[in-house]
Amino acid sequence: MKERRRARRRTIPFVRSAVLEVDGRSHIVALLDLGPDGAFLQTRTPLEPTQSLRLRLVLPRSGQEVVLPCQLVWRSDTFDAVTGRPAGLAVRFHGLDAGVVRRVEEFALEGFLPSPNPAPNAHYEYRLLDRPEVDTEELNHLGFDGWRLAAALPSPAGVRLVLLRRL
Repeated sequence: MKERRRARRRTIPFVRSAVLEVDGRSHIVALLDLGPDGAFLQTRTPLEPTQSLRLRLVLPRSGQEVVLPCQLVWRSDTFDAVTGRPAGLAVRFHGLDAGVVRRVEEFALEGFLPSPNPAPNAHYEYRLLDRPEVDTEELNHLGFDGWRLAAALPSPAGVRLVLLRRL
């Protein structure tokens, strides 16, 4: 496939979600790359090229939520094993505000930058696990990865384990 992009796109190195609005319906999609001209979205949402699309996302590096009008450029319904490209669709933006274009261009050129502010001392990640019973072997294994059991609560599946770890 011949490259037709006019500007650089930045691949998102981790899962970042966005909302694709299609004729009044909202679909959660994974944002795989982003540039001032458009984006690639991992989704299997059925679309027609004539449908009205808007991509709602939080801009990287600014934290500002924006709504980007776009149009469908092409879609793939299956994973391509040769290129590694997942099922999804490419969209082209149109009618963007100059400030939004500038922020997306900065991100596409420079990527994510470390925050100038120091990270908080107590920044935690949480994980919920529903299990039929408590398995001490599994808890010990999770402990090697830095997870700690914060709570064990009854749940319809048996027990809900709340784990946390400091980042």
